Amino acid sequence: MKIWIEPNPNTHTLCTPQYSYFRSNTLFPPCVYELRIRYLPKGFLHHFSEDKPTLNYFYQQVKNDYMVEIADQVEQDIALKLGCLEIRRFFREMRGNALDKKSNYELLEKDVGLRRFFPKSLLDSVKAKTLRKLIQQTFKQFANMNDDQSILKFLEILAPVYRYDKECFKCALGLSWVIQVELAIGPEEGISYLTDKGSTPTHLANFTQVQTIGYSVMEDKERKGMLQLNVAGAAEPLTVTTPSLTTAENMADLIDGYCRLVNGVTQSFIIRPQKGTSSSHTHTTDDYAEIIDEDDTYTMPSTRDYEIQRDRIELGRCIGEGQFGDVHQGVYNSPENPTLNVAIKTCKNCTSDSVREKFLQEALTMRQFDHPHIVKLIGVITENPVWIIMELCTMGELRSFLQVRKYNLDLSTLILFSHQLSTALAYLESKRFVHRDIAARNVLVSSTDCVMLGDFGLSRYMEDSSYYKASKGKLPIKWMAPESINFRRFTSASDVWMFGVCMWEILMYGIKPFQGVKNNDVIGRIENGERLAMPHNCPPTLYSLMTKCWAYDPSKRPRFTELKTQLSTILEEEKAQQEERLRMEMRRQVTVSWDSGGSDEAPPKDGGVLDLRGLGQVLPPHLMEERLMMQQQQMEEDQRWLEQEECFLKPESRNSRGSIDREDCSLQGPHVAPPKKPPRPGAPSHLGSLASLNPVDSYNEGVKVQQHSHHQDNTVLMSYSRVTIIATHHQDNPVLMSYSRVTIIATHHQDNPVLMSYSRVT
Repeated sequence: MKIWIEPNPNTHTLCTPQYSYFRSNTLFPPCVYELRIRYLPKGFLHHFSEDKPTLNYFYQQVKNDYMVEIADQVEQDIALKLGCLEIRRFFREMRGNALDKKSNYELLEKDVGLRRFFPKSLLDSVKAKTLRKLIQQTFKQFANMNDDQSILKFLEILAPVYRYDKECFKCALGLSWVIQVELAIGPEEGISYLTDKGSTPTHLANFTQVQTIGYSVMEDKERKGMLQLNVAGAAEPLTVTTPSLTTAENMADLIDGYCRLVNGVTQSFIIRPQKGTSSSHTHTTDDYAEIIDEDDTYTMPSTRDYEIQRDRIELGRCIGEGQFGDVHQGVYNSPENPTLNVAIKTCKNCTSDSVREKFLQEALTMRQFDHPHIVKLIGVITENPVWIIMELCTMGELRSFLQVRKYNLDLSTLILFSHQLSTALAYLESKRFVHRDIAARNVLVSSTDCVMLGDFGLSRYMEDSSYYKASKGKLPIKWMAPESINFRRFTSASDVWMFGVCMWEILMYGIKPFQGVKNNDVIGRIENGERLAMPHNCPPTLYSLMTKCWAYDPSKRPRFTELKTQLSTILEEEKAQQEERLRMEMRRQVTVSWDSGGSDEAPPKDGGVLDLRGLGQVLPPHLMEERLMMQQQQMEEDQRWLEQEECFLKPESRNSRGSIDREDCSLQGPHVAPPKKPPRPGAPSHLGSLASLNPVDSYNEGVKVQQHSHHQDNTVLMSYSRVTIIATHHQDNPVLMSYSRVTIIATHHQDNPVLMSYSRVT
């Protein structure tokens, strides 16, 4: 049974002991009663110095902890000082030079015992004569101190080597992807954790932020405990996995005591599990949301045996390198498929059980998934040498694929890759699983229009500038969310951040983020509001989606189901725009004649030669052949018409038509019209009515008029077959067009057609 002494929140003096951590004698017969001061206010030494009973009791508590837990581990000089300070306090009436006398020292050594003041390791390692001199010399440093001064000096020397003002618990942050830490709880740091001894504590929460405290036992074989704190301002509860339910309850009581002390209340913050209630509801957190989506309702792999016989595997060439060994291409001779191409991960040093277990951890993770855009596990060989056999993606890593095929990939394909990854991550999110290493280097290309997510469990620890070595491993700092960098917390929201960076990589054709920035400078830039710039040719809607993924507050980032839906919409929009651009390009490339069907492009220069370069990239072969045949037919018709026109313009033909009045530019005498150019199929018939605007016959009746683009020299050069017409624009907006011996004046009308009539023949 443990009884915690709880300070009064108003006076900071000891109040009635709280029986908050109680075990019945019937359950634990050999009970040990321990009375401790557990909840310490800030500046507790100042408060305790005004309350001597509390100071003395706290000192005895700390001294006993020191002697039991770490006395044999401290340096000799510290052990001597702490022991002499205790002698000074214990023999408060003894003079400063009393130990110089041999009799006094022998009395201390034999009657009281040096073991009361000094650790056993010091007494065994130092000779008696030498030890006596050391104790006499050290004691003189504190000879003039009183009780309170001795206590405060003792606590001051001990503080750097033993943090008596906080309690530490070995546990893990999270539930699934756990991080082994030492959780520290005390008045100065609040709730924090340390990854290694001597490291700087990482702050998690203040006691004033804690709203509720819950604990329960997890439904697993080991019956671990779970502590859950609802923290104000946090998007999700802080979840801690403990070795047992007892540890979780112990931590909950400690945090609850500090919360009541800091807030000055007596009501507990603990929500205790009710008897008869299943604890399965308690450990459901907001870290991972259960997403029910018909599109992502894939079947889980059956619990079949994944063990594969080694003689069924043909090991091929090495195609890569991983953390534990090389990755090979191979063939699996399975009963269903005798020549199944596979990827084989090998382990070089799997003789150690710990290394073997870590190597197979990825396989244990991958066997849970069955999704078209997640690399599938084929099987494992657990006997040395240990192998993991996986689905082979023949086109390799996405980052290299993007770099090599940069000029052959259009925007819709890049968005398609992003959408496929979002479906895979939405599937993981629905399974309450966090990937923690989403990057283009961890995506594999199965075909030119299919990518797959791979490398689960931070399995790639090879030397790479994109990884930052922290504690016992390496983490991809430049891809990580700020909460992952600061607190090593990985959730679905942190995966969303990484997915946004991965999309940026895809749109940048494999360029890594934050080029030229040191890993330890990345978090500063992120916290200052800096984000990756919009890639070239990236649709604004897609970049807006990226920036939402990079919201500093995890709760403001979209979920993967939302990302999947929005990326699908962006992909459809890009495909529609691509088809429209293709149609416009076809019209622009094919238009070469006056009656090309309303093209807005200017006719080609220099003799009417059609530039067909690149046309084959736009038109399919059958459309190209059909278009060329049509143009050949039109050229033959135009040639026949031009021959008739030349004959008609000869002098003898011209005399038969009568005289020409040069004053009014009208034809006198018998009216003989020039031959009409045969109409083209699909030409607009309404242009024939334009003849009424001029007393002469329309030269272009039945022919669709080409709208020409104007060049800087204000002259349009129109070439077709053997005909060349130069049209020059004058100030009064007519176009003077000369052809051989024929001069034609054409005037632009409001409805923008061109009416061309014979007015003068030279």
